[in-house]
Formats: sequence, structure tokens, C-alpha cells
Amino acid sequence: MSDIVEKNDVDISKLFGWGRVFEIVDPTENTEEIVLVYMKLLGDADLGRARVHALRKSAELRRKLKDENSDERVAWVRSIDEVEVGDLVNLITIFSGREISQNARAKVKLPTPKPPKSNAKLSVMEKFQKEVDEYPEKKTKLIAEAIEKEVNELKKKLEAKSKEELYREYVKQLTDEFCEREAMEAFENMQVFLGCYTDDTYKTKFFSEFNDFDNLEPTIKQQFKDAYRSIDIEMSELKKLRRATQ
Repeated sequence: MSDIVEKNDVDISKLFGWGRVFEIVDPTENTEEIVLVYMKLLGDADLGRARVHALRKSAELRRKLKDENSDERVAWVRSIDEVEVGDLVNLITIFSGREISQNARAKVKLPTPKPPKSNAKLSVMEKFQKEVDEYPEKKTKLIAEAIEKEVNELKKKLEAKSKEELYREYVKQLTDEFCEREAMEAFENMQVFLGCYTDDTYKTKFFSEFNDFDNLEPTIKQQFKDAYRSIDIEMSELKKLRRATQ
């Protein structure tokens, strides 16, 4: 029984070790220079700064996409003359994918198999196990059918609209999609910028200005982002561990 870990035996002290050191390699240098960067997750104040930055970047992009003469609008939004009605219906349906999936999952009601009593007959236990084994496949099939139904219903509604109505919906959906991506990327970039230090006491910021990070060579910038994501994932796992030991 010595291999069983008691709740109180789990070391959760590392929950409070907020950061880690990473090696960032500059592949543009012949010597592949290695720089040590200390990273930690942000506190509430800096998270607020990151959210504000993300909202500002998203709003800026939204304004540009509404301007029919902006470079962003010309590059990313097709004009009404460039798209057919069928294309608009399909594009709107694709953009609605997340909502469709959520609606479909909410409508699927498949109760989990009810365990038999502990003294049930072997044949009853076998039947229960069979139901448990088949449950994931049954639920997946029902969700797929529900999604197909949602898609068909949406397309029927869209096909009843005029091309002008469809185009406005297409522009709105496309704008929302691009702005969401912009906000997510901006939020992550600001988190990394604010979470990097030159020392293990997390006192001296690694970057003086946001542009110092934002204008990094792409492969180097990605290393920073991957490193920061890793401590974010680790902290999420440690929080689960903490809850399990309480």
C-alpha cells in the first residue's frame, strides 16, 4: 500500500513558484546566441493592461474593416460583386460554426448509463458495461446529427434573404472573426511583454517598450510566446492538483 499517495503527501508548494527561466535562441546569429529570460504569469493589474490593449487593437481593426477604402478592407473583405449568393450562404454558415456546435450540443440529451446495484447479476453488469462502452459513440453520432440539422435550418433561413442582406451579414461575421483573432493575439503578446524579466527576482523588465517585443524576428518572437504558454499550462495543471488535495 506504500505506493498510494495520500492527499496530504502531495507537494503543492510549487503552486506558488510563479515563474521559470527559459533559453531563447537567436537563429539569425552564426553562433546561435542563447539568452536567458525569466518569465512569470501576470497579476490582476497587468492582466487588466493586457485586456485593455487587446480591446484597443480589436477596436482599431474593426474601424479599418468598416472603412471601404482601407487596406485591410480591400485585402480581406471581398466586394459584393466578387461573391455569389451560394458563396455568401456557405461563408456565413462556416463563420457560424461555433454557435451551431454549441446549439447542437445543448439540444442533445443522452442520459449516462445508470450503474446497477453492487449485488446485481453478472448479466446485468455486462449490459451496463456495454452501455458505458457504447455511450461516447452514441453521443458523438447524436451531436453530428444535431449539427447537420442546425446547418440545414440556417442555410434555409439564409437562402430566403436577398444578396444585399447576405452580404451585410457576411461582412459582419468576417469582421467579428478577424477582430476576435486580433484581440486574442494582442492579449497574448501583451502578456508575454509584461511577463518577461532579466533576473530571477522578477524586478527588471526584459523589454523596455512593447515594440521591442512586437518587432522581434518571427521565429524568436514565437519562442517567447511558446515559453509563456508553457508556464500558463503548467499553472493550470497545478491548480487542478491543488483542488484535488483540498
